[in-house]
Amino acid sequence: MDDVVYIIGAGIAGLGAAHFVRQQGRIPVVLEATDTVGGRAGAIEHDGVSYEIGGKNFASDWKLFNGILRGFHSLSFDRQHPNFHIVLDGKVYGFDKRSTLTNGLGMMRAIGLRSVLQFNALLRRAGRPGAPVRYYDGSSAALERRYDGRPLSAHVPAGLARGPLRMFTIIMGAAEPDEFSYATLMMLLSSFGKGSHHSLPETTAHLFAHLSQGVEIRRRHEVRRVVLEAGGVKALEGRSPAGAFSIDARAVIVATPLHRLAQIVALPPGAQWAASRIPYHPLALINADYETDVFTPEMNSIMFDPDSPLGHCSANRMHKRHSVRFTLAGRRARPLLTQDDASLLAIAEDAFRRVHPLPGKAVFAHVRRHGDGLCAYGFGYSDSRRSLLAGLKPIQGLAVAGDYLYGHNMEGCLQSAMAATRHLSGAEGAYDRSYDYPDGADPAGAAAAVPAGADALRSPA
Repeated sequence: MDDVVYIIGAGIAGLGAAHFVRQQGRIPVVLEATDTVGGRAGAIEHDGVSYEIGGKNFASDWKLFNGILRGFHSLSFDRQHPNFHIVLDGKVYGFDKRSTLTNGLGMMRAIGLRSVLQFNALLRRAGRPGAPVRYYDGSSAALERRYDGRPLSAHVPAGLARGPLRMFTIIMGAAEPDEFSYATLMMLLSSFGKGSHHSLPETTAHLFAHLSQGVEIRRRHEVRRVVLEAGGVKALEGRSPAGAFSIDARAVIVATPLHRLAQIVALPPGAQWAASRIPYHPLALINADYETDVFTPEMNSIMFDPDSPLGHCSANRMHKRHSVRFTLAGRRARPLLTQDDASLLAIAEDAFRRVHPLPGKAVFAHVRRHGDGLCAYGFGYSDSRRSLLAGLKPIQGLAVAGDYLYGHNMEGCLQSAMAATRHLSGAEGAYDRSYDYPDGADPAGAAAAVPAGADALRSPA
């Protein structure tokens, strides 16, 4: 039993933790409450075609994500959208990611010169060499002390908040600018524009199939309590289709959203306080295929304004312009998420038609509600993170991984998974640094490589 690490949750953090546990020579056992793996970065299949139900893009400078890919993938990827559009006051403004001059002029028309200058100043400040603002080392604390008395929207012109900055708060936290911290924005912007951005042609399903190889995953095993005794983990209790279960356990990684951690572990008061301060906002993602192309090479990604229930909408892939990803997120969307699937699709289509034609009818639609939401990190995040980890540190055999520690994207979740495995191994300060993929690591059950296409990209080491 000393060699077994039980991992609660089969999302990217949980299966990433299983991958790193295997590299340490220990045995991972994953307990997943649902029938599926992947969580908010997973995929579904319809008529032999896979669709991501959440995150799909990754960056070429993600160290752990690309390290895992090198173990099984040809490194031939789909490129991200070359342009994006923002809706402001009912008007649609387009921006080409490759044209600085055009974007500058377009943004001036959309939000005004003052907002453009402030936006550029934010990007310069966030990307300043030698002074990055990061989740894991308290580098945001000074910004939090200075700015967190008021939300992001109070520190920038209204047009800038409703337009370009809302693109970050919605995509990265399903939150409005008046719900978001200035310091959190700076953490997001610190990595903006670094590396190139891509998607897996086979979707994230290919990644999770690789991470699942050789790993015991007990599906429909809902852990309801991590039993603690004498300052350490003793057992896991929960329910499965066979009934109630109790598993002796001495090493556990909880890889769930933070509010689920608070439900199954008796957190010390300081950690409980911290967990209550880090917010999550729900959203729904709809994959819909249409009879004809919806998007064009000139318009393939749209960021909507705060008056719309749609937060963001894009082509599934550049070569699949008939395949649409609607994201219902933000304040206007939240009260609607309990409606049935057909109603949510109709709401999304109606909002989309207000800014762009929607030719033909949907021939396939799949709605996935993410009730656990996206982590928006909150105000005073560095204090919350520090208090949470300090409260959990004395509990022997317990580690945590998830979107609230290093960012909610797939790389952030993998970084938290690596930190969790190092913490269980006794490493001091495991959560206070970032990680490279281990040199010479066995990829552990690597799948056969996919033949490289014409647009192959060699990811950096």
